[in-house]
Amino acid sequence: MKKLSTKNIFLVIFSLLLIAIFWRFVTELSFPDASISLQKGALVKLQPENSLTQKFVAARDGLTKVEFLLRTPGIAFENKDKVEMELADETCQHSLQKGELRSSFLASDNLYEFNFEKVATSKNKTFCLVATFKPVKASAKAIQFFTSGTDPAQPLSIRPVYQNQNIWQNLHELESRLSQYKPWFLKNYFLWFIILGFIFLSVILVAILIVI
Repeated sequence: MKKLSTKNIFLVIFSLLLIAIFWRFVTELSFPDASISLQKGALVKLQPENSLTQKFVAARDGLTKVEFLLRTPGIAFENKDKVEMELADETCQHSLQKGELRSSFLASDNLYEFNFEKVATSKNKTFCLVATFKPVKASAKAIQFFTSGTDPAQPLSIRPVYQNQNIWQNLHELESRLSQYKPWFLKNYFLWFIILGFIFLSVILVAILIVI
């Protein structure tokens, strides 16, 4: 059996990495509720070992994440502090999902996310969020959540995030949202032609560099 050359091995590895990156991108695509703008209103403190509760109504199916605004500095992850999160039904009694609040990968230091398994049928349903601060040291300072207004009694500044039923619907929504801010030659088929053309040319260029 003919052995693979070093160049061919690099080509195979590069191709697999490219496929993995693309797959990760399309499967994790999600879309914040465009009707909600996160506001930095009044501040609510969450003391160690205490909890905050917030109810909200999902605007569409496919609820998969909730975004929060925290005052900087937020959660001291380097100290292994954490905020345990729970998604429950509207009574706040029956738990649906659990996880932790994490800093956002692509946004500012103020934005934190609670990711969970997609709730396929979430439209018009009321959900309850419970955040519990679990620092390593009981003497840790409180973390502070922004509310959506100037009154601390106002609901927390949160924004639901959704996914569609499948990858193609996610890509279509991505294209639709991008098209709102692009000229005609960067919309619809023109945009996909440019994206796919860029990916194809990038693959060809890297392949040439490896082979040469």
